[in-house]
Amino acid sequence: MSLKTYALAAAAAALLAPALSHAAIETKSITVNVTADVPNTAGLQVSTPDGWEGLPQNLPWDTARQTLGDLTGRVINVKSSAAISAYLSAPAQMASAADVVDLVVKLDNVAVPATTAAKIPVANAAQAAAGKSLAFAITPTVPADGYKQGSYGGQFHMIFESDIDDI
Repeated sequence: MSLKTYALAAAAAALLAPALSHAAIETKSITVNVTADVPNTAGLQVSTPDGWEGLPQNLPWDTARQTLGDLTGRVINVKSSAAISAYLSAPAQMASAADVVDLVVKLDNVAVPATTAAKIPVANAAQAAAGKSLAFAITPTVPADGYKQGSYGGQFHMIFESDIDDI
């Protein structure tokens, strides 16, 4: 066998060797949950542009003043073919064991009440039709006996209503 033929045979063997080896194939899978809400375009639409809805919102603790600070800088977008109002389904609070901190929830600097009978207007018909951005804020109320150490948490539901049947 000539040196040239030997070199060609060795090169061909080197190229075919990986294809002929029996390497184990490892497989992993992931689960992806997908959801989507497609609104009635003539109906009420409510969204948070930076996606904070449903995520924990942290009220800052001011070490120097020994108090909880306000949560500000959040926006809620609303749109409807009719005027929009808002209210809370129950008083907003957060608790740590038996210790409770009441919260004042505001939209465009107006406190949102905790009863449907006292709901507040947040967008008139023209504003609602064009779409309106509402400034959202939470202000903690200092308990009568002061803040107690603990890990506080809570949840409240803000209800938006638009009577689209009246248009």
